[in-house]
Amino acid sequence: MSRKTLCTFAPLLLAGFVGTAFADDSYVTLYGTLDLALTHCDHCLNFDPNHVVGQNLNVTHGYQPATGFINGGMSATKWGLKGQDDLGGGWKAVFLLEQGFNLPSGNISNAAKGLASNRSTGPNMSADSAISGQFFNRGAYTGLSSNTWGTLTFGRQQSFFLDNIAIFDPILGSQAFSPMGFSGSFGGGGYTDNSRVDNSLKYRVAVGDFDLGALYKLGGVAGSTAAQSAWELNAVYAAGPFAVQLGVEKFYDAFSVGNSTGDGFVTAKAADTKAYMASAKYTWDLTTFRIGYEREEYNDPSNPAVDQQTTSIFGFPIAGLVNVTSYPNEEALNVYWAGIQQQFTPAFSVLSGAWKVFQNQYNCTTGAQSGCSGNLNYYALVGDYYLSKRTDLYLGIADALVTGGPRNAVLNAAPTPSANTNLQYALGMRIRF
Repeated sequence: MSRKTLCTFAPLLLAGFVGTAFADDSYVTLYGTLDLALTHCDHCLNFDPNHVVGQNLNVTHGYQPATGFINGGMSATKWGLKGQDDLGGGWKAVFLLEQGFNLPSGNISNAAKGLASNRSTGPNMSADSAISGQFFNRGAYTGLSSNTWGTLTFGRQQSFFLDNIAIFDPILGSQAFSPMGFSGSFGGGGYTDNSRVDNSLKYRVAVGDFDLGALYKLGGVAGSTAAQSAWELNAVYAAGPFAVQLGVEKFYDAFSVGNSTGDGFVTAKAADTKAYMASAKYTWDLTTFRIGYEREEYNDPSNPAVDQQTTSIFGFPIAGLVNVTSYPNEEALNVYWAGIQQQFTPAFSVLSGAWKVFQNQYNCTTGAQSGCSGNLNYYALVGDYYLSKRTDLYLGIADALVTGGPRNAVLNAAPTPSANTNLQYALGMRIRF
């Protein structure tokens, strides 16, 4: 099936969205990616059939070696529909509907289900994600577009930071090899649930060599316009072989979801988060260089009483009240990265990257070692070979090293002490349609 299909599409779930095109520039596109990798990691929990990836490179997520299939090693496994309707006068109506799913199990990706079914110690890997069981969990929006005035869309949409990672990350946001891919907090500017923004307006316009953008999230809270709202600003300059990006975002009363001690429940905490991102890439002959920096800041939420009225999230009840006092002092993460992509032949390239995350000391007390200062270090090397325009094979290795107390006191974690390093190997295949 071609990417621009001028026909009526029949399957039951799609029948309401796809029809016969009536203008030369009106069409619907069915697209997708299937990506599966055989993976071994040195310190992991069991592979999870519901999570977006199924495994996590972070050393805070396991204690024993494990081998299995992960979902979306280089690119997220997904399918979607996007289209436009020519309105005349240079205007178009546009839409997108996109779902992520777990290829090894066939389940709709649902990180919250994994959190509710497991403890932090397993038996399966579990972690927070914005992709948590929604039918169109990766995106659902409509809007208007003009070649002159830009595009304004409404609905569930990617943050600009997540957009940038796909371009400026050394491994292009890989979920098996890049911390910026498997840990959605970087795309969310602090909390992974912010990487995809519900109830949002997103505007992009091209002005010469600049791509300028702004996003606003409506909180939808009665009596408080600012509660659970957010804004983002982003600018990309691209000319010839060079591109540079600058962005800033602020989320009020953002939520992060975790494991509970009881099956079927999750925990939640709220915070105000602010983040900055600056990144660049330059291509010289067959070599592309990528560098970047992100700063994330966390403080207790602006509207704690409103946040504690929330009793469930992603369809799972919250155990107790939402935690609104996680940050007695501001937590700050400073993230640096650099990488090289070398194109050896039209079909074969090698990507390499290094990432360093510094955390300040914001709550370093007995029993709260995760608030102590420290850092996380990641390194990755991936070879990617295209069998055709749409199908490729990849082989790679990634390493994670934690020192100090970032995120978790992993050396004191139950049930047994965990190592402070983790190696992950993956051999995968990706097909796009």
